[in-house]
Amino acid sequence: MELAAAVFVGLTAFMLVVSPLGRVSPSALLSGAWALVYALQSVFASDMRSSLLATFTIFTVTLSFAAGELIGCGGMRIKQHLPESQPPPSEMPVEGGHNASGLKSVIILFSVFGLLGLLEYAHALGLFEARSLADLITLPGLARFQMNTGERTVPLYSRACVLFSYPGVILALAYYFLYKWRWWLALPMLDVLLFGMSQSGRAGSMIVLVQLLISVYLKQILVLKRAPTRVFLSCALAPSMLMVIVFIGGQFLREGFHSLETTDVMRVIDSLRSYLFGGVSAFSYWITNIYDWSHPSLGKYSFSSLFSALGIAAQANGVYDSYAPIAPNGDMTNLYTAYRSFIEDYSIVGASLCYFVAGIFIASIARSIVEGKKVLILVLIPLLSALAWSPLCSLTYFNSYLLSCFLPYLLVRRFWKANDSDCQIHVC
Repeated sequence: MELAAAVFVGLTAFMLVVSPLGRVSPSALLSGAWALVYALQSVFASDMRSSLLATFTIFTVTLSFAAGELIGCGGMRIKQHLPESQPPPSEMPVEGGHNASGLKSVIILFSVFGLLGLLEYAHALGLFEARSLADLITLPGLARFQMNTGERTVPLYSRACVLFSYPGVILALAYYFLYKWRWWLALPMLDVLLFGMSQSGRAGSMIVLVQLLISVYLKQILVLKRAPTRVFLSCALAPSMLMVIVFIGGQFLREGFHSLETTDVMRVIDSLRSYLFGGVSAFSYWITNIYDWSHPSLGKYSFSSLFSALGIAAQANGVYDSYAPIAPNGDMTNLYTAYRSFIEDYSIVGASLCYFVAGIFIASIARSIVEGKKVLILVLIPLLSALAWSPLCSLTYFNSYLLSCFLPYLLVRRFWKANDSDCQIHVC
């Protein structure tokens, strides 16, 4: 584990030095996420081991993405960041202008649609049947169990409006990046939080926290020109604690808060340990003992919710319904990282190619933002959040995520009348 962590730290440092994007290198984020998982696992879960084959595979796919980034940026830099010929930064457009007002209206509209969708979804889950606070706390976990066992079916239309919440979050974060923070930007994030609580889930809330982190970091580095080390530390510590709180609270919500004794808290913390660190070990076991090299599933897992919605392939609970041992004490988990999905769908070579192409695409978007095409921040935020989550799971599992990658951008282009060059940003 320590050696694997060192290898990924080395790749992260290398990309920070040679990538023209420097401190906003997407591959540094991806490699750094893996380095963090390996490092923390070596400290807090040393009994969970990883095979050489698994580490080599993960490194190969990550390196493919890094190679794609360098191509997307036009090659390596030696002494400086992006072209020195780019014009100096100018003032941001006035917040009270036409573009800002239009964007504000869209964000509030999405928040309202998200809230209406949440009410319909809560009704479909039977949460309106609660007659007391105790019922309201208990019913989400029961509804989740009933959905998993097939006892309760939630119609597609009951989930449709909720899809507005996730694109709404991206719109809100883009507004913060382009202008400044306003209290109403929290509305779509609140929709996601309440949606997660209604189904005793936690993934959506933690994804939004990561996206908020990324947005703050990008604004501090690109717009406000703050020191990256300070920004990184301030962005990482508090949200990390919030993620732990969201995870533990979500787990107890699933259980109905029947017991909050010390043993129960320790049990939930142990499940958090498996959730955070079990992915590498489970992937290791899977690629060594389970992976069928001869039958690619061609998107069934990488885009599981989309395939399910289109009727192409049924989606198992948690994307995968198989479990793998991760430690000698018998602990098991079904978390296999984003890499498993792409490898199972397209083979190791195919997954590497997918990440290589993704590296070119994401790097070209990041470069365009650095050069001044700021509206592309609407695309970059969700893409970077997917990279940050790669060691745990793939965000492409979720239709709401896929929608948030392109819908906010298409909508904002309708309101974006100013020339993209009126707000140049450069990496310094």
